This record gives sequence, structure tokens and C-alpha cells, in this order.
Amino acid sequence: MSPTSPSLGRRLLRVVGRIVKWGAIGFALLLVCVAVYGRVLHAREAGRWKAPGQLLAVEPGRNMHMYCTGTGKPTVVLEAGLGDFSLSSWRSVQPQISAFTRVCSYDRAGTGWSDVSRAPLMPTAMVNDLHALLGAAGERPPFVLAGHSLGGPLVRHYAVHYPSEVAGLVLVDGSHEDQLTRINFPWWADYIYPVFRGVNFLRIDRVLGGLIAKDTVAQRSLALTSTTTAVNNTMTIGQSLPTFMAAVKKDARDFGDLPITALTAGRMGVVGMTPAQADTMQRAWNAMHQEIVARTTRGRWILAEKSQHYIQRDQPELVIDAVRVMVDSVRASTKE
Repeated sequence: MSPTSPSLGRRLLRVVGRIVKWGAIGFALLLVCVAVYGRVLHAREAGRWKAPGQLLAVEPGRNMHMYCTGTGKPTVVLEAGLGDFSLSSWRSVQPQISAFTRVCSYDRAGTGWSDVSRAPLMPTAMVNDLHALLGAAGERPPFVLAGHSLGGPLVRHYAVHYPSEVAGLVLVDGSHEDQLTRINFPWWADYIYPVFRGVNFLRIDRVLGGLIAKDTVAQRSLALTSTTTAVNNTMTIGQSLPTFMAAVKKDARDFGDLPITALTAGRMGVVGMTPAQADTMQRAWNAMHQEIVARTTRGRWILAEKSQHYIQRDQPELVIDAVRVMVDSVRASTKE
């Protein structure tokens, strides 16, 4: 070994150390740039398409979007699922519901036309946002809350925190706080959020947007659900779902005589499952929804046999009818 080898080795280590140091700094700066770009892009996409409803202040400097149509009491409030917002989730049913009562859909913080929030993306912060937004919009209880997917536990959480404001719940294939432990999801489920990140990075929505150019509603939905901010929100909630559901479970309770209707998708099998696995999943899913309606003396369970997860798209008439029955029940009880 030559006498210069140790000093050469030290020099190489210093060079490598500098590369690692500056590489780490560069990566951190890149993350900051991506975050800033995401905020800018979200604002640009939201500005590109005119919001159908109102942008209302829920706190100084932060606005949220709410879209209300129709007249009459009780007001129905529509809560979208994970990764969705007002336009993408409820456009198949809101016009029909507005024919018999007032109905409002809205965008949670960082989705659709709503500004991002500094609060953690956890259920209590979300229901407090909705409460503030309803107040800012001048909407008054009683409310019938309808929640799809993750919106299911959110409307239940709202009923726990603001019980005097809620006259009924309609759960549209709502999530359950124990689903992560009671259902064996396929192997690829762990990779779905990195895929979301890749789709967002490549801006695939721009390519798909050209394929649906004739449908401006679909264009708006795709653009506003695939901004960096919206995708990051989806990934953050999705990856922290155990903590999110634990918070829902911690506050879960029986609902007394509050009317609750749960609609369950009857075709729950997903890619990668055998028929036997799909059947097992369906049975578990049915049981969890039946348990939720058992928490009230006025529970109703409906199996949407022809629907996958988005019942409001596959069988919108079931959702519309469930809401109508709930509204009629609330009206009848207020006359007594």
C-alpha cells in the first residue's frame, strides 16, 4: 500500500461527504419548490374553472367552497369521499335532490376550490371546518348529512360533535373505522399512493383532459383532483388512515333514535381478488354497515346489488330515494 493512500482516502471521503451534504440540501430545496409549485398549481387550476358555488371565509385569509341548490327544509349536506370534491362526487344526484329540498355540496380544505388549511387532516378539524362553512353560508339546521366513502365516518363524527344540528344520516358505501383490520385488501393496495404521486408528477390529467374535451364537467373534475395539493391531501390522509380511523372510533357512540340509512355496494370485489376472496370481503363489508345502523333505533340498511363503490353513479336513484325518504321523515317529525 502506498504512503499516500490514507490521505487519498480521506480526500475521497471529504468529497463524498460534500456531495451527500449538498445533495441533501438540493433535495430539501426541491421539496420546498414542489410544495410551493403545488400551491400555485392548485390556485391556477381552481382559477381556471369558475366555481359553481360561493367561496366563503371560514377563518381570516382562508376560503372554502360551498355549492347550494334548491329550497326547503331540512337542508341536505353532501360529504365527498377521499380524493373527491363537490363536483366530482355528487353531480349525478344533487340536481335531483334539489327538486324536493335544499342541498349543499362542498370542498374540504385543499380540494376543489377550497384553500388549504394548516390544521391536521383529521376528522375533528374537518367537521369543524364544515360547521364554520355552514355558518358562513347562512345555512341553518336541521341538516341531513349524506357521506360517501370516507365521508361516511365524517358525517357520523359531525353528528357526535354537533348532535343538535343533525336530523339524519345517509351513508353511501361509507367507510368503517375497523375496515383496515377486518378486510384483507389485495397486495397492490400498499402501492396505490406512490402511484398517485407518479400520476401527479407526470401530469397525466393533461393527457386525459384531451380525451374528454367535450365534457367540461369531467375536465374540471380531473383537473381539480389531480393538482399537487389535492393529490398530497389524498396521500396524507390515506397513509395516516389508521390514525384517522382511530380518532373516529375514539368518539364513536350510539345514536339513540337518530335516523340512519346505510347503502352498501353489492359488488365489492376488486382487481386481484378471487371470487371467494371477493365474497368474504362483501360479507365483512355488509356486516360493518349493519353494525352502524344497529347503533340507532331507527336504522335502515340497503344493499345496492348493481353498484360498486360509487353508488351515486352506478345507481343514483337509490341515493336520491334514500335521501327523499329521510327528508320526508324529518318533515313529518317536525310537524308532530
